[in-house]
Formats: sequence, C-alpha cells, structure tokens
Amino acid sequence: MPLALALAPLLAACSSLPFGGTGDRPDIRVTESPETGVMRPQGRPGAAGAETGLAPGMEAGMEADGTTPAAPEPGADGLLGETLAGIGAAGGPGNWVETGLVTARRSGRVETQSGATLDVELRPSGAAPSAGSTISVPAMQALGLPLGQLATLRVYAE
Repeated sequence: MPLALALAPLLAACSSLPFGGTGDRPDIRVTESPETGVMRPQGRPGAAGAETGLAPGMEAGMEADGTTPAAPEPGADGLLGETLAGIGAAGGPGNWVETGLVTARRSGRVETQSGATLDVELRPSGAAPSAGSTISVPAMQALGLPLGQLATLRVYAE
C-alpha cells in the first residue's frame, strides 16, 4: 500500500509527457496524394498477398516469356562474370559456388577483390546470371573472407 501511494504522483506526472496521451498535438490531415509516377516499394516475389508488379507465375530476374536469362558464355580467359556472394548452406562439403552464371556443374575458379584465388565447383543456382551467389564455408575460409559479409567474386570457368 505505501508503494502505491509513493507511485501515484509519479504516474500523474507521466500524463504530461508527449507519449501516451493526446496532449496538445495538432490535428494534421493529408489532403494530397502522390502522383502516379511516384515509385512504391514492391513485395517479395511469391509472398502471399504481395503486389510484386509481375505477372502471375513470374519471378524476379525472368524474361517476359517466363524463362530465366541464359548464363553467359566464358570469355577468352574463362571469365563468366562478377557476382556478389554470401555464405551458403552449412554442411555442404568442399569448395563450391552456387551461381546463376552456369547452367550445369563444372569446374571453375573464383578470385576475390584482394587477388586471392581458389579452384571451386561451380553449381547452377537456377537464378538469373545477375542474381547473387552463395559460396561454401570452406571456400570462404580458404579465400580469407569474413563469414558474415558479402564478397565480390570474379567467376572463371575452367
């Protein structure tokens, strides 16, 4: 009971703070809406009830006819392209990169921005070539990459 009497003045003082009550806030009403040219955020593809702006059955990275763009052909030096890679599923043994830059498993090599290189197995991700990639934990460690960060990799076919 004495505690309740001690807290009563403190609780009464809280009603004058700007949170909780209506206070003396002005009544603001928005009378204009943004024009149709204003960009709005889109929901994630496949999310229930999300407006993605894509036709039914389409996913981000697909062509208008519903196909995924073809993986690039390697250049004269075997370069397939650059990708932003993050840590892949744990437990997958070996050095591998899962990427949209290939359509079938093949041997390859990756190079970091610092110049470190590693022979890896390139695995198709089924995503567009411009989509990000995943890399195995052992490969990230061998390249000296921090496990919690994304890394820019140059991907080469062997």
